[in-house]
Amino acid sequence: MASDSGAGRAGPVPFEGAALRALTLADMAALAFVLLEEGAADAGSPLRKPALATLSARGAPAVRTVILRKFDAPARMLELFTDARSAKIAELAREPRASMLFYDPRRDVQLRLTGSAVPLTGAPAADAWEAAGLPSRRAYLAVSAPGTASESPTSGLPPEVEGIVPSAERLEEGRVNFALIRFGFDEADLVVLSRSGHRRARIRWPADAPSLEWLVP
Repeated sequence: MASDSGAGRAGPVPFEGAALRALTLADMAALAFVLLEEGAADAGSPLRKPALATLSARGAPAVRTVILRKFDAPARMLELFTDARSAKIAELAREPRASMLFYDPRRDVQLRLTGSAVPLTGAPAADAWEAAGLPSRRAYLAVSAPGTASESPTSGLPPEVEGIVPSAERLEEGRVNFALIRFGFDEADLVVLSRSGHRRARIRWPADAPSLEWLVP
């Protein structure tokens, strides 16, 4: 793949000049997976926090920032954590089709994924709960569901756990509110932004072999 590492520089850089001109469809497909792998592996990457779009009960788009926890490249599967009481769980139960949007400001690249998402709770989500760090588990101790109206600013957490990470035993009480979302995609739309002319490609997986094509940006 045409290098985007910015050899001799600190971190990824935008595609310009020879690097942009050298991009092939295969490079574009590979770059999409590089972005997803980086987002799952690097907590400090901007790719760690994509947007997830679902369809609300009113039939309108509902978009929110989520945290990418895991990416299984062969299965084209992403994993996210959420509160089982959140609106997105009911939305996905009603309509599993969803989309995710990633943007990397360092490379100036946008990646949009289209597919479907399945929320899992209880035993199917047990491994994910065990893998979650203690600070992450604290959010599931919230007394009320996300989006519940409040008369004053609030974290939603019980007063005794505000500002601290409680014991693993105390955090276990939040397990009932924990849900795992598995998002599988069958289409990726990648846009490389450049001052000298953007590049856009679409990758589809109608079967095991991907179908690639250039698009007008």
